Amino acid sequence: MNSLYDLLKESAVLYDNLLELEHEKYDAVVKADTNALDVVVSREQACYMKMRGLEKKREKMLEAMGFGGKTLSEIAELSDGENKSHMIEICKELKRQIAEVKEINDASRIMLEVRLHRVDKAMSMLGEKENTYSNKETKDSSGKSLIISKKI
Repeated sequence: MNSLYDLLKESAVLYDNLLELEHEKYDAVVKADTNALDVVVSREQACYMKMRGLEKKREKMLEAMGFGGKTLSEIAELSDGENKSHMIEICKELKRQIAEVKEINDASRIMLEVRLHRVDKAMSMLGEKENTYSNKETKDSSGKSLIISKKI
């Protein structure tokens, strides 16, 4: 269980880094700083790749321990003695971090969607909407432009 705890601790550190990046991304979106946003997104992608690697390690470890298909909370409850309190604590921390990452990511996404809607509306008012490609082929779209000029 100690190596699982160490792996979860490493994941928590990675989520702390991701949280910091999400806050930087949100600030870049608020300031409409596309250069800063590009830098943050690049760093974020590297973080997600590390996270994916840790997730695969964790899955293999849980399978080897006979805990395949169980949640981290269930595994923490099955831990014994001192390990149990450490495992429960790290699980709570990871849940908190994941919820915070999701929250700030959603706020950034909403802000970007609002800005894209404004750009789309401005393009329509300028008479350029018909000069952009649209998502008319997709079923769930209402023909929103992709802000890519057909003139290019």
